[in-house]
Amino acid sequence: MARSSTSDGAMVVDRRQHYWPCEMLHAFTLEMAARGICVQEGMMLGDADYARQKLAQANALQDPVLNQLVLNMLGYFELGRQVG
Repeated sequence: MARSSTSDGAMVVDRRQHYWPCEMLHAFTLEMAARGICVQEGMMLGDADYARQKLAQANALQDPVLNQLVLNMLGYFELGRQVG
């Protein structure tokens, strides 16, 4: 986990690493759009319930490409939940 010190010596956790990489999120939204399902990227980043719903919806499609994206994305989602 990335940490940095502030001028007063306090430790600050770098939470940016817990967001999905832009390329991964874009790939997910494009794959879902190709299947007629709209995904709001801002909601994926800001609403955990929405993100869980969309990941579950994608997983239910039983598509190998989407399944791999979901697995990759769940790793980031779980990491962020553990720290946050």
